[in-house]
Amino acid sequence: MEIKIDKTASDQRFDRFLRKWFKKYPQVRLADIYSTIRKWLIKVNGKRAKEEYRIKVGDIIQIDDKVQMGSEDLSVLVSQKDRKLEKVDIKKIKQQILYEDDHRIVFDKPAGIPMHPGNKHRNDLCMNDYLDKYAEIYKTSTFKPSFWYRLDRDTSGVLIAAKSYEALQYINSIIRERDIDKYYLALVIGKFPAHLIIKKPLTKSYNKALDKSQVKVDYDDWLEAKTECWLEKFIKHPELGPISLLRVKIHTWRMHQIRVHVASEWFPVLGDIVYGNAAANRVLYTSLGINRQLLHCRKYSFLNPFENDQITFESPLPADFQKILQK
Repeated sequence: MEIKIDKTASDQRFDRFLRKWFKKYPQVRLADIYSTIRKWLIKVNGKRAKEEYRIKVGDIIQIDDKVQMGSEDLSVLVSQKDRKLEKVDIKKIKQQILYEDDHRIVFDKPAGIPMHPGNKHRNDLCMNDYLDKYAEIYKTSTFKPSFWYRLDRDTSGVLIAAKSYEALQYINSIIRERDIDKYYLALVIGKFPAHLIIKKPLTKSYNKALDKSQVKVDYDDWLEAKTECWLEKFIKHPELGPISLLRVKIHTWRMHQIRVHVASEWFPVLGDIVYGNAAANRVLYTSLGINRQLLHCRKYSFLNPFENDQITFESPLPADFQKILQK
């Protein structure tokens, strides 16, 4: 199948165009779309295209015959979504909300909940389900709330959704201009320096064995990446050995940036099964019962255009972080 891009569809990200286009095929899940892009089953002008590629007038998008789209049956999509939303506990959603006004909802995202369904967890509730359910009950406008950014399934912390089109436009602009302060907390293996700036270019590739994207330091085919870290606390844990609590500021917004950068300096994030230390991760799980990467989105701070003041949202230290630090 081929799709020719006209002026009504131009200047969109390749992946976002496909997400809209595939909505009429409810059997195709979001994870399927990204998987087909990585496997080169959807190309632009006969060539592989990255997710962030901006399509242009005259581009030809080619969908391989191997892509199983099913029928254009929107009733299936509605019923699947309704069944999932029925399982959402509105009380739990309220407990996750740190702040709300006319323009934004700020969640304290728990670890273990994905942003959207994946191949292995297609029927699990995700953050988009929670947001849809909350918006359905407390709907105040025709604008559909949407998250400004994504956090990994096992990353906890501050997650902001726009409730107005103006808020969404604004945050997109300050993200592009990098005019926003975003801080994480990370527990890493080893004694980290007091302060370290890591500037190493990154590139993304597809790991067929894991069926997922991975990121690595690459000085040939690369994107600029800068991570700044401060040592907040160092302890000698009786089971994990020397570990450090870091405060981390990301100056660029790259996939898995913190995890890859600290691992490249030989201080991997505890619990990280992709870039971390397998032996330490086993101790973390078997002795402490913690089965996730210990990365937490601690704080967001930016200029509030509606009140013309600086606004900051902060998430408390998670219980699993406290459990390790108090050991």
